[in-house]
Amino acid sequence: MGLATCFNRKDKTLQALKSLMEGNPGIEFEFVICDDNSKDGTAEALSELDNTYVVMGDGNSFYTGGMRLAMKRALELLDEAKPDFIMLFNDDVDFYDGAISGLVRRYNEKGIENAIFVGPTCENDLISLSYGGIARKSNFAPKFRIVKADSGEGRKVNTFNANCVLIPTDLFVKTGIMDSVYNHSLGDFDYGYMLGRKGGEIYVSDEYVGVCPNNPTTGTWNDPSLKRIERFKKKESIKGVPFGEFFHYLLKNYNFLTAVIFSLTPYARILLGK
Repeated sequence: MGLATCFNRKDKTLQALKSLMEGNPGIEFEFVICDDNSKDGTAEALSELDNTYVVMGDGNSFYTGGMRLAMKRALELLDEAKPDFIMLFNDDVDFYDGAISGLVRRYNEKGIENAIFVGPTCENDLISLSYGGIARKSNFAPKFRIVKADSGEGRKVNTFNANCVLIPTDLFVKTGIMDSVYNHSLGDFDYGYMLGRKGGEIYVSDEYVGVCPNNPTTGTWNDPSLKRIERFKKKESIKGVPFGEFFHYLLKNYNFLTAVIFSLTPYARILLGK
């Protein structure tokens, strides 16, 4: 069962579902998609698909809020649907043929009941990594690398970008939905840690599952060309990294000292023009 959230990009959303279904004919898909009150006919188009359940947001769900709505609905459907896996994915991924079949095969080869497999994605050049597994650089500082595996066995990681993640259904049920503290960002990073605390082992595949270009930093709070006040406002906006959400994330997944120090670091960066 595939879970995603979408807003006003009907063609991309439909293309993602089409590439999944047509590219993996041996897999029977069901989808639960949160449409966050799109105005471009996305919900209507999705409702015409026999294998898709549409959950409506109010227009203010954003990424993590939309994923929570989809996850909650999926939990309600599991007794009837009984899928082997829950797949978190982004609707802007153009999936390669055989991508999900490949993740299932790697899961079976790994032979670990609670193994989670992350499908890395690439840029438009079809070579450069865009999203994938998240490997910590430190147990104190929240520094990380986005990685893919260098062999077919998979590379163990700490958490993930949820552009394509295959989770055993029993582990999904045990873990529940994404933390309600987050509105947009950090929800997928945090959810990977939640799965790990419930016994999940996260691996990233060595094969790209599709194309999903990285979001540019231009115009965001990370853009040093913007005025400081504008950067502060963007950082604290829902689509930025608001202080309360970031502090909660650091305290939950690192420790109190890390939370105190590194929740303040972004403000120093902005003041210094970095």
